[in-house]
Amino acid sequence: MKLANLRDVRRSWLYHGDEPSNELESLLGEVVFKSWKRCLQSGLEAYQKSVPDNILSGHILQSRIAQRNDLITLAKPTMNYLHSLMSGCGGVVLLSDHQGVIVHSVGDAEFVNKADRVLLKTGASWSEKHRGTNAIGTALVEGRAVAINGSEHYLENNGFLSCAAAPIYQPDGRISGVLDISTDKAAYHPHTIGLIKATVHSLEKQLFNAQDAQYCVILKVHPNAEGLGSIAEGMIGLSEDGLIIGCDRAALSYLGIAPIDIGSVKLHQIIDISLNTIFDYAKRSGHHSYQLRTHTDRNLFVSFEHSKNYHHKCPMLVNRDDIDM
Repeated sequence: MKLANLRDVRRSWLYHGDEPSNELESLLGEVVFKSWKRCLQSGLEAYQKSVPDNILSGHILQSRIAQRNDLITLAKPTMNYLHSLMSGCGGVVLLSDHQGVIVHSVGDAEFVNKADRVLLKTGASWSEKHRGTNAIGTALVEGRAVAINGSEHYLENNGFLSCAAAPIYQPDGRISGVLDISTDKAAYHPHTIGLIKATVHSLEKQLFNAQDAQYCVILKVHPNAEGLGSIAEGMIGLSEDGLIIGCDRAALSYLGIAPIDIGSVKLHQIIDISLNTIFDYAKRSGHHSYQLRTHTDRNLFVSFEHSKNYHHKCPMLVNRDDIDM
């Protein structure tokens, strides 16, 4: 949509309250259209003159940061690297918690000063209910990566921003936080959302590996044999009874299940394989991979290994020579 046309739409719908035309959703895009509707229904004023003062400080903020300390520690090196890639462009890399409160940021001083004026800083809540349509808050609502550019932001004050963000999922399917790159709209680049997606995918794999002591058996999965070992492979963690208790988003997609299924679905309910065979393959470990078929007739290549950090030995993985007589 052309900028002038977008400004007309904003004035007509968000300021004057005129009913949107039938083609507006296709013009704005589904994500922005739905978000603007939510913001209007919540009573949030798009043209408010002052910045909403929804910012945490002191002990309350420190508590929020402490609650996400593991994620912050994990994300810091990656955020610093992203910021180095943006050198000279001006901007900020942000990490929020699962409610949209910013808990860590890395940015260029000049842009940070500008961003501070709209409270794009540590302690501020960027949930939709507080900041209207924005990459962090809207990504949380949508549960996926989102890019919001310029006047697509619901609040007029945020119109100078270009932002891309994606939720970071824990292996159990819950959202741990959101990673965001924000710049001036003049520095907008369509590839930023792809960079965010790839970065979050890497962080989610690190989160999975950090929790491998919970898994009896770890599976790596991809629709193509050559995909195993690549950044595109999916990761699945199983309990002793074959229950899927950890899964990254790549594996969810390959298996055709949703985050809500983690912790309630066993692997044999999705893939044609028995528990005995799972443990047999895991004992072989190495670089073996197997072509298996899901119950929806999808072919997948899978490798199996026993988690070396599992808190105790899976009974079916114990070799007889290891048993005290």
